[in-house]
Amino acid sequence: MSKIDEFGQKMNIFEKRTQNKKYLAKKKRYNEKQNQKDFEENEIIFSESTNQDIGQIAEIQQNISGKVFYVLFNGEIFQKNLKNKNIANGITIGDFVEFQDDVITNILQRKNLLARYKGDSDRFSLHKRILQPIAANLDLIVIVASAINPKFQPGFIERYIILAESCNIPTIICISKSDLQMIKDPLLQYYTEQLGIPIVYTSSETGQGIEQLKEKIFGKNVVFVGKSGVGKSSLINTILQNNVIKTLSVSEKGGQGRHTTTSSKMHIWDENSYIIDTPGIRSLDFLEFSREELSGYFTDFSDFTSGCQFTDCSHTHEKICGIKEAVKLGQIPKERYNTYIRLFKEII
Repeated sequence: MSKIDEFGQKMNIFEKRTQNKKYLAKKKRYNEKQNQKDFEENEIIFSESTNQDIGQIAEIQQNISGKVFYVLFNGEIFQKNLKNKNIANGITIGDFVEFQDDVITNILQRKNLLARYKGDSDRFSLHKRILQPIAANLDLIVIVASAINPKFQPGFIERYIILAESCNIPTIICISKSDLQMIKDPLLQYYTEQLGIPIVYTSSETGQGIEQLKEKIFGKNVVFVGKSGVGKSSLINTILQNNVIKTLSVSEKGGQGRHTTTSSKMHIWDENSYIIDTPGIRSLDFLEFSREELSGYFTDFSDFTSGCQFTDCSHTHEKICGIKEAVKLGQIPKERYNTYIRLFKEII
């Protein structure tokens, strides 16, 4: 290869990198404008209680005239309308609301919100990503993963753990279908020992672990999350001791979960004990946070950051990095570090 050809190749690489940076900058500006627009259009003005009746959103349905809200009040469900329909997209399951007669008048301040972005996750794409609230005012997130069918995927559990950490909501991990296969993944042990996340092995068929799961969620407002087909609805049916939720088997072709639950819904199973079932999802994009914030959600990293040469170490390319050294020594699982790298690359 001549020096001219070699120089030409280097210039092409440089031009592509420059173009990528321009795309990323354009994407960032676009997202900022769209996020501001969403905020202005769907801003919820939270209110203090005005001594009206207070209920909790248990279900939201869509019909031809718009959204219909079902409110839990004194142990019963009532259909209500929304006074200000411009904020309908911002209300989610678990929101506390005030109502007068059949009209919701105020949305009370949330203690937390579990949400994700839905849409094109390609960081070079200019297609809009939509903020999708999942549930609000939660005491606990139950991350459900199946031992088999669909296959066990620790990477998806990792994403939910980080999402829960970013929303400041406690979690437990529930491994379903444990009667079919026992999972012995070192990551699960690491979650318990280093992150303090309890793990329950369950089976809706045999009843294995169901009582243990009940003990952990009793007296709480919890949400069950996980991929399609992992058995969330079957677990909830077992806890409720009825078949109020329709379930489907996993499709044989490709082992992909099938969407059975089409919308989130709150179920009452005991006094002050509520379970929110959510539709299974095949991808999980996070709320917008910076690369600098990301490592803070990997709480176990903090034990090793003293070994980093720089205080703003990204734990990616630096030669002297306490996190990379901990991975090398087996103190941080390589799979967990790989999740960090994947998320780091996804963030603009």
